[in-house]
Amino acid sequence: MRWVEIAIEATETSADAASSILIEEGCGGAVIGPTPASAPEPSYRVTGYLPVDDRLEGRLSNIRERVRALPEYGLPLKSDEISISWIQDEDWATAWKKHFKPVRVGKIIVKPTWEEFEAQPGDIIVEIDPGMAFGTGYHPTTQLCLNILQDIVKGGETVLDMGTGSAVLAIAAAKLSAGHVTGLDIDSVAVEAAQANVEQAGLSSTVTIQRADSPKAFNCKADIVIANIIAKVLVEMAEDLFSSLRPGGKLVSSGIISERVDEVRDKYESIGLVTVEVRCMGDWAAIISTRPE
Repeated sequence: MRWVEIAIEATETSADAASSILIEEGCGGAVIGPTPASAPEPSYRVTGYLPVDDRLEGRLSNIRERVRALPEYGLPLKSDEISISWIQDEDWATAWKKHFKPVRVGKIIVKPTWEEFEAQPGDIIVEIDPGMAFGTGYHPTTQLCLNILQDIVKGGETVLDMGTGSAVLAIAAAKLSAGHVTGLDIDSVAVEAAQANVEQAGLSSTVTIQRADSPKAFNCKADIVIANIIAKVLVEMAEDLFSSLRPGGKLVSSGIISERVDEVRDKYESIGLVTVEVRCMGDWAAIISTRPE
């Protein structure tokens, strides 16, 4: 199979929105990385990948149209043209690596296995090789979850990571001293990448990765449930997320575009969850909820 690499030259203001467009049009994820230091002016390159199939023409047309409309909403671009590169299947596994550099989120450093990083005292290194799985630490939804985990993991908790992707959040929770973490994902490629990352981190006794499409596969009650997915799926699986929490447990939901926060929060509150806090980063939000005692 052939793939296309789609790159949008955004600005700090529009990078989140550009990332959202790529994800909503079918990219499994999007990487936001600053342009090289040699560039005359700062800008942010947002990159995603799509398979070459009968949907590609329509997807590219939608992406172009939506990107060009961003300045109308006060979101300037470095360029309103998207660039497209064709990639053979055998090159796909390494094409994205040039975009993935270490990123700091609080005291957590998310870094690829092939990059060196000089840690400072107190830093927690989360080393991953995401492959085709979502979760490099660059996306605001991942960063929101990483920041929240640093606030709520106190040590010894049972954690469920629904939609674990590369296992970046599962590994972070374990390194923050959670007692046991279970990561679930429907995608077999993500499960393979997550398992490899857990083994690389030496956390196989603490983090369990399983292929599953629902929290129902988790046969325990969690102190913390993380669900970094999208608003539609969060609403659909709200009852199952609720059931996977112990009374007093916390649900961290992200992957939510700001305009859909009320929809997700209203659904959660209708089934008995209590909203503790809503945090935002750019166009994205995370909701912290709790199941009453």
